[in-house]
Amino acid sequence: MSADHPRAGVVSARGALAVAACVATAVLALSGAGAVGLVGVAGALVFGWGVGALDPSRTRRLAAGSVSVAVGTAALAGAASGLAATARPAGHAVMLAATAAVAVAALAGLSDETTDRLTRAVSESGFVALVALAVAVAWFLLVGTGFLPGAVAWSFEGATAAPVTAAVWLQVLGVAAGLAADRAARALDSLVPGHGAPESGLAASFRLTLDDLPRWYVATLVLALLFGSAAVVRETVASALAARPLAGRVVDAVLLTGAAHAALGLVLALSLCVAVAPAVHRAIVFWTGPSPGNTVAYGAGGLVVVAVALGGGALASLARAFDLSLAVAVPTPVAVAVPALVVSLCALLTMLAFVHGVEFAARRLVGRADGFAVGAALALVGTVLLAEALPTLAVVLAAAGALAVWDLGVHAVGFERDLGGVRPPTRTELVHATAAGTVLVVAVAVAAVVGYFAVPIRVPDDRATVALALVMVSVVAFAVALRE
Repeated sequence: MSADHPRAGVVSARGALAVAACVATAVLALSGAGAVGLVGVAGALVFGWGVGALDPSRTRRLAAGSVSVAVGTAALAGAASGLAATARPAGHAVMLAATAAVAVAALAGLSDETTDRLTRAVSESGFVALVALAVAVAWFLLVGTGFLPGAVAWSFEGATAAPVTAAVWLQVLGVAAGLAADRAARALDSLVPGHGAPESGLAASFRLTLDDLPRWYVATLVLALLFGSAAVVRETVASALAARPLAGRVVDAVLLTGAAHAALGLVLALSLCVAVAPAVHRAIVFWTGPSPGNTVAYGAGGLVVVAVALGGGALASLARAFDLSLAVAVPTPVAVAVPALVVSLCALLTMLAFVHGVEFAARRLVGRADGFAVGAALALVGTVLLAEALPTLAVVLAAAGALAVWDLGVHAVGFERDLGGVRPPTRTELVHATAAGTVLVVAVAVAAVVGYFAVPIRVPDDRATVALALVMVSVVAFAVALRE
């Protein structure tokens, strides 16, 4: 784990996280976010746990952390997009950011090690998403636009247009399939040397190399391709077949239907797929590097994103194939997979930049690796932005909760700094948490009494703002007195 992970003050850290989650949930619910806000808070917690689980010494936990980072990021992105249509999207976004900052600080800690691991996870997952995106785009360009199916259909129509042409192209496909089968056999030998099954005589006779092809045979095929479609050749062959009806029916069944061509084309395609397997294997080895287990575990989040995106595309394809009647128009598979991959990649990069920004702010502005202070400040800012939509008491409690997050978080980091990972007695942390809670309760009570009874304010729109200012003054005063 990272050096700044509050292992010593784990009770205080988890307490700060619980308070931050409760404050964010309450503020988002009261300000009109609804269930979308709850999804965002849950996503922030999952993201923070995932960052903390990125431990290279434990491969399964590392993979779970990468998946959690991807899932939490997706939940945050979905919540942010859902809250964008609300009246105060900025305040909602800041509250979610506050929860995420506290979750990372409490469950992972802010340090160079943490950000390096998150960067590795995002880079590996992003690479997987980019490869899948390239495959999806290539599939759309070749298959989705109808180019490849049209080219195959056009080729078969041309190859089976006349008996001579069909016979020549059948031989060309046979030669190509034999050459590809030889390449596929050598590819299998390179992947599993000495472990292949004994080759049958039929398979051995079907394999071809360039040295096995006589030059006169190649020259004859070339001449037949060049002059086989000439009018004089077509007429001569047609007359010969017309004179022999049985031979004509055989030629029609074997050559002109294209069944033999399709079978050889399938063999050629499968052999080529096997032949490129060593190149794919070398690419995977180059990607995984000296630690393939860790590399794949770091990229597990990207694999899940790709599986979900391609699964959505497959469902869209099935819906369009069976012409399912839905309330909305069913998009194309590419229209589902490509945007999902692009949005996921952008969301991962955004969360990576956010964590780096929180670390920078904690180190340069707070003076130590204290993400709790940054999260508390964001929670306070979010409360201010949403103050007009909240009841006065909710504003006061949210401000007090932000200060509780700051106090408990700083206390947890202080334990870690002073004790070096040795956990203090739980009673010590509970005593501090109880004292801090008492101070905040008294401060909220004083602010409420002053705001509602001592100062006769009758302007409803200004009541929340004045209450917020009063609670801040009261809480800071009590906190200073307690520390003194």
